[in-house]
Amino acid sequence: MGFLQTMVDATRAEVARPEYLDGLPAQGARHPPSLRTALTDGSPHGAILAEYKRRSPGATHPDLPRQGLDAFVRETSEAGVDAYSCLASRPEFGGAPGDVAELATLTTCPILFKDFVIDPVQIEAATRAGASAVLLIARLEAEGLLRHSLHALADAAHARGLEVLLEWHGRAELRRTEDVPADVYGVNVRDLDSLEIHRTVADETIRAASHFRPLIGMSGIEGSADARRFWDAGVDGILVGTALSRAPNPRTFLASLRRPTRGGSA
Repeated sequence: MGFLQTMVDATRAEVARPEYLDGLPAQGARHPPSLRTALTDGSPHGAILAEYKRRSPGATHPDLPRQGLDAFVRETSEAGVDAYSCLASRPEFGGAPGDVAELATLTTCPILFKDFVIDPVQIEAATRAGASAVLLIARLEAEGLLRHSLHALADAAHARGLEVLLEWHGRAELRRTEDVPADVYGVNVRDLDSLEIHRTVADETIRAASHFRPLIGMSGIEGSADARRFWDAGVDGILVGTALSRAPNPRTFLASLRRPTRGGSA
């Protein structure tokens, strides 16, 4: 069984728990800002989404440094990040919707509710947590792993005032999901079934998706060379998580990822 099937099964069990929404406010504590606007109105250096997660299953050492959300936000906000992504998945990642809700009390930036979204109850959780957008993974539909279509999930998100980030990995996923009403698009260099990094596949997908905007590059960023590959491919922003969590100096690390200006400096 691949990682995707494992996560779908585990997520289905997780969201079916009666206490899944426990601890979340009845409604979001803030009016969430637009993720799309943050990506389109950013600086010429490109937008950066800083991701908070407790574990990284695709990494050689999956357990990440135990850093509180307040410290994470303080260090990353000093670097001028444009938005946040927060893992809300308990299986494998150790996250929860409550992490998103806590993050929403600490920042005025947009927040992406990042999970293997398969059920409308997760969209309710994202809304109540104060997220700006919810992640929908095209491959889940392409491989027949969903009981609710991505189109239906996107409509449910929009009905609750959430934006939608539609994620692809391979080019074939574009054709299967081009009618999904999304606000932001992303290409993940990681194959979510094998957890392997496939940069060439992602490069091809970015070229094929160049007319979908705003477009972000996701995952696999260990340093400036990986970020530069995304910028050179023409993305509007990048999402970085594991390497940021392990960086001795997050502010310096994030500065090194910015898109170079015409003069060649970041």
